[in-house]
Amino acid sequence: MGVTRRGFLTAAAAPAVLRGAKPPNIVLIMTDQQTRDALSCAGNKWVKTPSMDRLAAAGTRYTRAYCAYPVCSPSRSSVFTGVLPHAAGVMENGKPIREGLPTLGEVFSKAGYNTAYGGKWHLPKSFDGMTGFTKIVGGSALGKNMDSPLADACVDWLGKMPNDPFFLVASFMNPHDICDWIRQHKGTREHPGLASYPDAPKNLAVDPNEPEAIQYHRQQGYDLMSQAVGIASSWREEEFRHYLHDYYRMVEDVDRQVGRLLDVLGKDTWRADTVIAFCSDHGEGTGGHRWVQKASFYEESARVPLILAGQRIPKRKMNPGLASLEDLMPTFCELASVKTPESCTGVSLLSGKRTMVSSQLRYGDASREGRMIRTHRFKYVLFNSGKNPEQLFDLASDPGETRNLAGVAAMKKVLAEHRGLLKDLAKRTGDSAFA
Repeated sequence: MGVTRRGFLTAAAAPAVLRGAKPPNIVLIMTDQQTRDALSCAGNKWVKTPSMDRLAAAGTRYTRAYCAYPVCSPSRSSVFTGVLPHAAGVMENGKPIREGLPTLGEVFSKAGYNTAYGGKWHLPKSFDGMTGFTKIVGGSALGKNMDSPLADACVDWLGKMPNDPFFLVASFMNPHDICDWIRQHKGTREHPGLASYPDAPKNLAVDPNEPEAIQYHRQQGYDLMSQAVGIASSWREEEFRHYLHDYYRMVEDVDRQVGRLLDVLGKDTWRADTVIAFCSDHGEGTGGHRWVQKASFYEESARVPLILAGQRIPKRKMNPGLASLEDLMPTFCELASVKTPESCTGVSLLSGKRTMVSSQLRYGDASREGRMIRTHRFKYVLFNSGKNPEQLFDLASDPGETRNLAGVAAMKKVLAEHRGLLKDLAKRTGDSAFA
């Protein structure tokens, strides 16, 4: 057993299903700010996503997948390192991944992969100096201006028959344009297509006893995310319906660009041994609890679409097990028979099984940090300051998270169990703020 000079596992060490197989090409397609059910294959009648549906039909859709932090840079740090954001050193936008921590690009380039990246990066180190990946096109503009050129560049790169094995990341911007939409539509009272717009969320009400840290984010407006939540606080149901309608159009826009990549990947037999992963870096509030944009542990922001497809992935299956974007690194390593970095704390989606997933969050500074753990039935949230710092939701009976059970006497044992789980996780991962 062992590892070859280039980083591939020897035949004895490789998973049995992969022994003797050549390493697969890997394509990671990311959208930005797409909530977990903004897919027509998830039963959402208000949006049409034929390309994403096509992927789901060709593989496995993980129906209970979560981001490790519902904000761009921290979430992406977890995707590209396989560790939680605090361990990656990225607890807010604009922070670099901790020096010396192995990243996907480094791991796979050292293993002999032709690694390329196009689109949004959002982790400092200039994009041109991005460790382990060759930049094929950058991206930081609005999705309506960025996503089509990104698809052009990726299609062109694939059309040039890149050397096998390759690892391509296509990181699209939309439906992130909803952030700009919210600011532009502040106070809008005209809704020309209202009769055809989605219904307002059923969980629109805000808990008056919501944790003080969340209330701070709603009220202070310390950044553009808070500003958007503040704008939505005065919306009527009509505004939420209009916002949802236009948000879903942005999802459909990026779905068309995803389709262009899938068309190229499906054309040639030389790409038959390709695995495609699809995810979003985090969700979108979609109006639940009057929350828009991200930066929330509520399901709409923290839960994401996640799909694996390809000849080595079971087809037309929905996997209801818990999953995290932290799990992508070890999953790709297992698929390619590449040694998973020792630093990685994620669990392979192919052979691992989770009893819980976790997410992290910071509102402004370290004095308002939160942690969330999700077990098969419950979600537990704890903030490190303020009144009412805990939330406990029974997602089996209350999927809209409308009843906080943290203060209910009958739930005392469940609450204690989840407190213990969070504390143990913090100790295991060196999360000193909550250990």
